[in-house]
Amino acid sequence: MRKLSDLSLTIKVNKPVEMVWSSLVDWSSQGKWMLQTKVWSELDQDRTVKNGKGVLIFAFTGLFPSLYPKLRLGILDTMEIRKWHPPLLCEVDHIGRVIRGSGKFELKKIKGGTIFYWHEEIIAPPIVLLFVKPVLMAGVWLSLRRFARQVSA
Repeated sequence: MRKLSDLSLTIKVNKPVEMVWSSLVDWSSQGKWMLQTKVWSELDQDRTVKNGKGVLIFAFTGLFPSLYPKLRLGILDTMEIRKWHPPLLCEVDHIGRVIRGSGKFELKKIKGGTIFYWHEEIIAPPIVLLFVKPVLMAGVWLSLRRFARQVSA
């Protein structure tokens, strides 16, 4: 396994930090803005679980994500929330079989909106990293732009 570190992007969202946070942590709605991805969490199955540290999040990224689990042409990324400081910081550990590492999003209040900082540090087989890095960066860049447009609408 090899580490692919410091994948990060920043985008401005023209809405208050609380509104941006609320949209980000609505895990099951992330598929509306995250390209080729279906996201769900423990919260979807157990309404007694509170969003925050320890919650498991699942993101299937690939072809036809809406057909998962019937069609599995992609990668399932399993994450556990490690740090939870609403409405400014969420850190996760990637704990799946293929994707390991950490990720976070951090929000900062600014005049007229919010700065959204995304960062991932991924540990995966070298062949996965070779093909994934450029696609991942392009996909996340497009996804974050979609997110900003969606929240600002």
